[in-house]
Amino acid sequence: MFSKKFLETGFVFLTAGIISPQDVILLIICKLFDINVDEYNIHICLIIGILLIVIGLIMYYKESKENHTLSIIGLDNMNYITKIKNPLTINIIDDCKNIKKSNSKLIISGYVKNIKEKISNYISYKISYFGVAPLPFIAIAGKYYRKVNIVNHYEYHQKDDKILPLKRKKLFFNEKLKCEEKNNNSNIAVITIETTTRINNEDLKQFNNANFFRFYLENARTNAIVYEKQLEDYSETIADTIYKISKTDIEKIYILGACQSSLVFEVFRRLNDNRIKEIIVCNYKAKSKNKYNWGISVYNENDNEKYVKLGSDICGQNQKINE
Repeated sequence: MFSKKFLETGFVFLTAGIISPQDVILLIICKLFDINVDEYNIHICLIIGILLIVIGLIMYYKESKENHTLSIIGLDNMNYITKIKNPLTINIIDDCKNIKKSNSKLIISGYVKNIKEKISNYISYKISYFGVAPLPFIAIAGKYYRKVNIVNHYEYHQKDDKILPLKRKKLFFNEKLKCEEKNNNSNIAVITIETTTRINNEDLKQFNNANFFRFYLENARTNAIVYEKQLEDYSETIADTIYKISKTDIEKIYILGACQSSLVFEVFRRLNDNRIKEIIVCNYKAKSKNKYNWGISVYNENDNEKYVKLGSDICGQNQKINE
């Protein structure tokens, strides 16, 4: 933010050029007795300060009109950033690789701090979204960006090796998000979001005996969400289900995603922590014995994001939440 630097420097010069009451009295005495005094430096400071502030304000206006993209990178590498104009980058690649119970509090708190700084520093700017990171971190970002207007959502298209925004023109689409429910009379609910690919039942065995709400597209595929309206409808449908579940005797909700990150981001932008039960967003690791090896409790009674180690029998074990 070059405008901020110009404004800060301008105010420093302006302050240096403003004389104190004692200096005013001294100058009056010098004028009365025809004593020469060097006022050149004071005038120069005032002029430079005013010029820098004017330049800073002009730059700030231009920057605020440009689109800046919140870019959360937690997978692969940082090459994505080269394809994004004006990225507000949050690099958590190393954190995602190394997170565990012992360091999770530091990692999560640092991440939340970074998000809050991005919101504060660019509050009057046009903000878009792009994310390639484990879904627990995406969900946290959505939680804090709840009151920020998001202009566009960008997605990576591997076939063309491009990052493109979702389309806005088409207001209606035929592909509806379906939901398959299974009630096992459990106090735990599992919500799966399957738009990129269908999740194998074998990968869900950690959650046996839970109540299931499986959201899916019949033709699940990469970049299935093409339109902003589509994203809006899907996220609203899932968020409404979370609210409905929260009115029951369910104690915890686990969210598993095989979907575009923007969908999870938007679901959590729609949630109000005063109306929902504890939500744990789970991380998938294909090579792990337990396919969902850890998660983050994004919403809980303390409203304090916490790392959760996931075992082989979620319904039968007492989950250990990092305190």
